[in-house]
Amino acid sequence: MSEIIPAILPSDADELLEEAELMRGVAHIIHLDVLENEVWEEINNEFEVHLMIPDPETVLGQWIERGARRVVVHELSEEILMHQHLIEIGLGVLLDTPLEDVLPFVTTTDYLHMMSITEIGEQGHPFEPIIFDRIRKVKEVSPESIIAVDGGINLENAGELLEAGVDRLIVGSAIFRSEDPEGAYENFLKLI
Repeated sequence: MSEIIPAILPSDADELLEEAELMRGVAHIIHLDVLENEVWEEINNEFEVHLMIPDPETVLGQWIERGARRVVVHELSEEILMHQHLIEIGLGVLLDTPLEDVLPFVTTTDYLHMMSITEIGEQGHPFEPIIFDRIRKVKEVSPESIIAVDGGINLENAGELLEAGVDRLIVGSAIFRSEDPEGAYENFLKLI
């Protein structure tokens, strides 16, 4: 079953708590974008984290202790993979990363977290349609692979991504920059 996962990239702890609270009881899991090594405020939601930091293994244990169900990293190491029995490990794939560099790891990780924007670390960047070719290539090599797509997702491209075989859509600004975040999330759910 496909998932729509609201993505939070807060500017401070208050924004994190506010946006997490908006989705509590609405979304079964939220996605936290982490740009710093600090471990944030406690939240009451089920969550996954995208560790966009150097040396994610230095904080991975803290995120697991806090209850992260999934963790996305952009480089794998034995130290990270040793936690795979506790949580799902996703390999973050930048839009300009050659797929040849990634495909050997599709059986090592639990899923691929493919970026569909050219710059990561802030919301609102435009969606890049080249992601469709990249999804097809992964599915040709490994049809069973779980694929999450993150960046620039809106109601116009979400349906096409799901049809292409994407399992998880990570949606940030289309939900949290709308006038009615809960309603926007529910509109995405109608696609699955």
